[in-house]
Amino acid sequence: MNLRLRTLSQFNRETRLLIATSGLMASSFFGIHTLLRVLYVLRLGHGPEYVGLFSAAGAFTYTSMGLPSGALSRRFGVRRIMLAGGLVTIAGMVVLPLTEHLPAQVGEFWPIASQMVLIAGWSMFNVNLVPALMSVTTDRERNHAYAINGVIKGIGTFLGTTIGGVLPGLFASAFALSLDGPRPYGYGIWVSAVVGLAALTPLTRLGTLERPAPFRQAEGLAKFPVLPVALMLAYVYLSHSAWAVCRAFCSAYMDTVLALPASTIGLITSVGQFVSILSPLLAPRLARYRGDGWTLMVVSLGMGISLLPLALAPHWAAVGLGSTGILALAAVRLPALQVFQMELVDTRWRALAYGAASMAMGLSFGSTSLLGGYVIAAMGYRAIFLLGAGLSVAGSGVMWVLCKQQGVLRRAPVPHADA
Repeated sequence: MNLRLRTLSQFNRETRLLIATSGLMASSFFGIHTLLRVLYVLRLGHGPEYVGLFSAAGAFTYTSMGLPSGALSRRFGVRRIMLAGGLVTIAGMVVLPLTEHLPAQVGEFWPIASQMVLIAGWSMFNVNLVPALMSVTTDRERNHAYAINGVIKGIGTFLGTTIGGVLPGLFASAFALSLDGPRPYGYGIWVSAVVGLAALTPLTRLGTLERPAPFRQAEGLAKFPVLPVALMLAYVYLSHSAWAVCRAFCSAYMDTVLALPASTIGLITSVGQFVSILSPLLAPRLARYRGDGWTLMVVSLGMGISLLPLALAPHWAAVGLGSTGILALAAVRLPALQVFQMELVDTRWRALAYGAASMAMGLSFGSTSLLGGYVIAAMGYRAIFLLGAGLSVAGSGVMWVLCKQQGVLRRAPVPHADA
């Protein structure tokens, strides 16, 4: 562990600044805001159908912004678009708590509009973060750079989730407000915007992130690998479902079915985030000995299985166990997926492939959230948890097919450098 953590100091300045920005932004976006926005919407009087529509609006926005976010960075530069995306994300956070002050006709649609603004900015920031890291790291250190970035994001998310869980109670006590109303949660969301603004400070200190790739004559002859990329997108869509179900509905489930207070919801979620903090460090180790494809296949299977406790036992301990498993495995999955999908295609196609993978993630989250709200209303939370588990297991099967098609399961993986 110490050997891996020492690697962070060996990265260049640009890499360290990018990782710092990523961690701070995670505490704002994935931590405080993600926890409180669903609770805020529920306190406005909306049900699971609206929560599903609210989440789906953001996911479909992310899907539609995948390729444009990459195209904008090619036109204006990666750093500028990441900065612009961060500011738009913060704007989306700021305007959500204004809902309760608006006329009812406008307030009905305002949360969805704010979600679309938020996620449009997040796409501009997040889609360009992965290519940015790739541009400032070498082939030898890349797996570990993505893994350590995942660790720092996990730390930021954990801290943000923990803080987000106690903020409504603090504001309710300070201003004599009821936790049954939306205002304490709205104040907490504004705190996430302040943290997000601070997260952009390291990014302003970066120079240019674009570095010309070395010329290779063979690149001009490389064709786009349609079948492998199609299989990869199918895998991303299916395997992302378990995480999407938990992200969209676990907080609502704990709030409306288990009747847990916000502080307890934040504690349960933060436990999962704490366990997942160091999980990304497993990705380069597994990749070295078994390959990224095998890693993706196994973690997707595990994510599906992790949803079963939520479906079978309506108890806070089952939610804690299942959500912790999903978050920990998802933390292993992301760096492995980022490296796998980039190495699947030739250099000239990497931006397109990553944009397509981001769109598949957004589409998975959007369709799962939109369908999930109606499934919950008709059949309860158990049905959506089982559906998410089944889709994730199916994704593991698609990855097995892709690995066989690429010969990855028969061929020894290329060794990655030690941390």
